[in-house]
Amino acid sequence: MPATKNIRILFIEDSAHDAELAQITLERSGFVLDAELAYDHDSVLRALQTREFDLVLADYILPGFSGAQALELARRLAPQTPFIFLSGVYGEEHAVEMMRSGAVDYVLKQNLGFLPKAVERALGEINERRRRLLAEQALREVEVRARLAIDAARMGMWDYEPQSDTLLWDQRCRAMFRLAPDAPISMPAFERLCHPDDAPRLHRSVQAAIAGEKDGDFAETYRVLHPDGSLRWLETRGQAFFEQGRCVRFIGVVMDITEQKLATEALQQMNEALGERVEQRTRERDRTWELSRDLLVVSRFDSTPVALNPAWESTLGWPREQLMQGRTIDLVHPDDLDATLEETARIAAGQVSNRFVNRMRHADGSYHWLSWNAVPDAGRIYSAARDITREISTIDKLAESNRQLLEQIGERERVEATLQQMQRLEAVGQLTAGVAHDFNNLLTVILTSASFLRHDLQGGAPTTKLLARLDYIREAGERGATLTSQLLAFSRRQQLAPKAVNLNDTIVGMLNLLQSSLGGSVSIITDTEPELWPAMVDPTQIEMIILNLAINARDAMGSGGQLVLGTGNRSLVEPPARPEDPPPGDYVVLAVSDNGTGMSEDVMRKAFEPFFTTKEVGKGSGLGLAQVFGFAKQSGGGASIESAPGAGTTVRVFLPRAATAPVAARAASGEASPPAPRACHTILLVDDDHSVREVTAQMLDRLGFRVIEADRGVRALEILANGTRVDLLLADFAMPGMNGGELARTVRARHAGLPVVYISGYAELGELGLDGAVIVQKPFREEQLASKLLHALNDGNPRR
Repeated sequence: MPATKNIRILFIEDSAHDAELAQITLERSGFVLDAELAYDHDSVLRALQTREFDLVLADYILPGFSGAQALELARRLAPQTPFIFLSGVYGEEHAVEMMRSGAVDYVLKQNLGFLPKAVERALGEINERRRRLLAEQALREVEVRARLAIDAARMGMWDYEPQSDTLLWDQRCRAMFRLAPDAPISMPAFERLCHPDDAPRLHRSVQAAIAGEKDGDFAETYRVLHPDGSLRWLETRGQAFFEQGRCVRFIGVVMDITEQKLATEALQQMNEALGERVEQRTRERDRTWELSRDLLVVSRFDSTPVALNPAWESTLGWPREQLMQGRTIDLVHPDDLDATLEETARIAAGQVSNRFVNRMRHADGSYHWLSWNAVPDAGRIYSAARDITREISTIDKLAESNRQLLEQIGERERVEATLQQMQRLEAVGQLTAGVAHDFNNLLTVILTSASFLRHDLQGGAPTTKLLARLDYIREAGERGATLTSQLLAFSRRQQLAPKAVNLNDTIVGMLNLLQSSLGGSVSIITDTEPELWPAMVDPTQIEMIILNLAINARDAMGSGGQLVLGTGNRSLVEPPARPEDPPPGDYVVLAVSDNGTGMSEDVMRKAFEPFFTTKEVGKGSGLGLAQVFGFAKQSGGGASIESAPGAGTTVRVFLPRAATAPVAARAASGEASPPAPRACHTILLVDDDHSVREVTAQMLDRLGFRVIEADRGVRALEILANGTRVDLLLADFAMPGMNGGELARTVRARHAGLPVVYISGYAELGELGLDGAVIVQKPFREEQLASKLLHALNDGNPRR
């Protein structure tokens, strides 16, 4: 491992993209790079002459230049800098040749993941080499210092006289052997101080020098074993002097070479380790070829393989011996053959292939999807392929799953829409009895008051009494119009149109309707929150939900009981525990409670399931609570049930809090006075009902309009064809022969600028195909009619 990861790198690469990929790979491994990019002879020469680098990374193929030439240049100018080939060309002959030429490694661009390890190994080897050189230099310095010490200071001097067997040591020599200055010394004592394994050899060497062998020259290295068990390495050199063939004096010097010896041993160990690393790296390259899961192949341009790795057998099932006898192109799927041949021709022309995909036949007859990368070199193609069959299969399965999921979502939406419509129809059916009762009461008031009014007029009754009769008739008519509007609204089919709503006002506005629907045996109590937040909800849908819950409560109470309608504010922070629970947030809660029979735990678990009901056959569809649940979830909230057998039931609907305040209700009908027209306008009134046409004409006349009447669409067209000036067409929609919509289309074709206002008794305008039209809803009051007409006349656009 290098001592530091801050390195200076020279990239010899003609592709800035490849150099950037290599740089990113090294930086991700923790290297901090100071990089310089060169790609031809002159730029490489200039870089090596002007800077020192810790590492050289070079491509093998360069324009007008080559990796081998770059290596030779680097070995000459920066011999101590490690050189690594980073190339797309793969082959043992190239790798071995470049390693012999001085490169420390050879890494494929396709295997950039190996680059950081190769760089670490190269930097580690160069650091080891530098440390070895430093150690050798230190040893030389030790030798020089020893020689200087011997020559100048005569360090560790000893003197021996064989004839008297006298041995003399100076103080420095005694210090090396840890002897006291006055301790006696002799040759046997000296041999005892030496290591037992070295003493015999040292004795023989001394005797040989004294005997005159090698002209009396003496040099030995030995160990000294101290009493504390420590060892010291000593080197001694001496010279024997002779007179008449006899040794008269034997002198020499001794020096401590322990550190030098240890450094030498360490250097030897490092050399051995370096050799092992080189051998290991060679084995790693071989294992890469053998163990790679990718299909590696060296082939000729005609796709005849030169070398195949074992992955071919494990992936495609063919023995390598059989594959080596044929061509790889013969295994390509027929539908991919032309594209593969074109890609091979491009590679033969010198282009690099990246991410080319085709299919190749397995030994069992199936086909595998392969993703290829290939480069040409010296008449051969070096390729690597990855088996992506599983990935392709996964993508196909996901696509099929998505298609099925979309179909299921579409089917679910259609079922939900059908369920909602069925529930609306059931709600209308539940309303029928109560609404019929109310209408009978209203008709009784109208008919009776009209009869009394006729008698009063004939008898000359006072004006106040006549006005009272008229008020009875008017009030009954308005109540009947309200009931009709609610009944039609509950039966229509529409998407949610949420707006800010005050649920307290909604409940108060429905009390009369609920009381008539539930009957006199059920008492209704309200328990509302005074500071209630506005709820973001569809007003019509929440009214239907309240009605459904109230009818369910009535059925649960049997002969009668108490219904409580409540509201409240609630902030939730806990995540939902059940599908019907709302997510965290601020909610306006609608609570409908009864004191009926209640539900068991088993019934409550199924209560929100579509078509689940505990009622007798023919008395319920099982859609009521399912629609409550669907409406609450669609609105962004949730629902819950609290119940126990014999203790009644409370259903809570959680509706999201609105960010804005509810829109203020309109003024009561009797408080607004009809606006006056700004000028006299002529209205063409078309209605097949004589009575309705007559009272409408009278109302228009009282409002200041001039009226032309027509009893059918054809007659209206004749009046316009005669050139009669008309400012606005006011037509009933439901007429025999030609309805109001058909009349309007014909009129616009002939009189493009004529405004049109419809009169209709329908509740759902979308069903009439009149979305965006100006419509007066029957029954209407003078101020309503005047407002619509003036609006159309002022805008001059019937489709505002």
